[in-house]
Amino acid sequence: MASRHLSDLRAAYRVGEDVVVEDLPDDAAQVIVRTARDRTYDASIRGAAATVAGLPVGTHALEAHAQTGDLVAEELFSVRENPGDDPVMGFATTFDDVSRPGVQSWLGDLRCTVVQVYDWMDDYAYPLAPQRYYEDPLGRSLDLAALRRLIDGIKASGAMAQAYAPVLAASSDFADRHDAWRLFRNDGAPQSLGGLLQIMDPSCAGWQRHWVEQYGRAADELGFDGFHLDTYGYPRAAARADGREVCVAEGYRSFVAAVRAARPSDVLSLNQVNGVPRGFTAPGRPSFRYVEVWPPNDRWRHLEGLLERSVGPGERQGETLAIYPPVWAGPRESALRTAVLTEAIATTLGANVLIWGDDHGVLSQPYYVDHERLDGEEIDAVLEWHRFALRCRDLFKDGTDTSWYELSDENASVRVSWQGPTSPEPVGGSLFARVRRGHDVVTVGLLDLTGSADGAWMAPTSQGRCAGAAVTVLVDSCNEWRASVAELGRDGGRFNVVPSTVEAVREGDGLRFSIPLRGGWSVLRVTRRGAS
Repeated sequence: MASRHLSDLRAAYRVGEDVVVEDLPDDAAQVIVRTARDRTYDASIRGAAATVAGLPVGTHALEAHAQTGDLVAEELFSVRENPGDDPVMGFATTFDDVSRPGVQSWLGDLRCTVVQVYDWMDDYAYPLAPQRYYEDPLGRSLDLAALRRLIDGIKASGAMAQAYAPVLAASSDFADRHDAWRLFRNDGAPQSLGGLLQIMDPSCAGWQRHWVEQYGRAADELGFDGFHLDTYGYPRAAARADGREVCVAEGYRSFVAAVRAARPSDVLSLNQVNGVPRGFTAPGRPSFRYVEVWPPNDRWRHLEGLLERSVGPGERQGETLAIYPPVWAGPRESALRTAVLTEAIATTLGANVLIWGDDHGVLSQPYYVDHERLDGEEIDAVLEWHRFALRCRDLFKDGTDTSWYELSDENASVRVSWQGPTSPEPVGGSLFARVRRGHDVVTVGLLDLTGSADGAWMAPTSQGRCAGAAVTVLVDSCNEWRASVAELGRDGGRFNVVPSTVEAVREGDGLRFSIPLRGGWSVLRVTRRGAS
């Protein structure tokens, strides 16, 4: 019997907050919460409701079991210290009441904890519309009341509703009236984004005050929880009207500081387009890092370097990559595999993605309104991959990534072998293997990329050909460790015990496992017995 999902379990909770579910099945006799590291927490059951307290930070699975032990209901959710931490992201860009149930349902199925509400503004410089019905800067008809109801629905699910908010954008009329607030090119022409908008100076105190006042008023009126501060990856060389050079990166720092000072509890993110500004210090919490990906970072293997260049010293938690695979003109099966593999690779690298959202939508270009819409079987496939990513994501954020010096070299302490090539980076035609090692847990992620010719998130991907691999892991004492494996497409992606044998390696004995890979993604988790 298939288990059902629990519709009233919110997507996100705060540390210290009780997690309560009230729509338990009649035959639920035990409820537990299971972490990615396989620590369990028992819930107290009273009637049709269950309550569990004291949960740690992470993404967890709540499971309801019958007296027989059968799983009858389950759901995934996040526990965070601050709103917006380490987000599960989605987007919303359709605001009418007819579409709203579908949008909210899909965002709920994705278990989104932060939703970027895109292109809702009446005007770039005056975003809040003065009347109910209005047009956005591109002429799209919108309903302010329906937008407000969508925001309320997002928040009711436990997610943060984050307003898309361009940092630099203004209409030509506004920019012409505020010449001292805008940026210019080295030939004296105004900086602009085509004929759509004019670019303002983020370091200008007058523009900062205007922006904070107008967007803050809109957020308070509509109920937004924060802002996605959008940038465009340029200007790289900019000047004020008087010819003085402007350091745009320093301008962003000043702008973010002004927004944070005025809005201390808002969830903020700044778009570092292709990692620009490099090494930018993320806004103070509540916040998360956000990087929009473009060529020449057009291969999956480029993502790791992009993440490293984007962050400041010691910062790696909660990074989100916004990726728009432009693959949907060809066969949809190949396009879908590129999209789900892109999320899987980002997860294995310890990052998050923005790619899914709206009403069963998937992004294919930066204008979110023009996204692809998934059909029935595609929806099921996306949810299978996405929920597997959520179930395993914490394992790739803990410990140390040792792939580049521990995997299959002369002194290997982790060996991954099959009939084809294995790579510690996500390259086409290979089995992508990643190792993360801590004192009490070793994680080995395996992703079949053999269906990709060039390892590009911008190209379609065929079904892979790797059905499984042998994995050997060196540990300090073989009898002190136990192992389990999660396999995409099997048992809902849950971890199951996997048998092992002892195999001689260079430094003594290691544990050898046979890991199936029929669905294209498996995760081996080796944990020390008795560790929590």
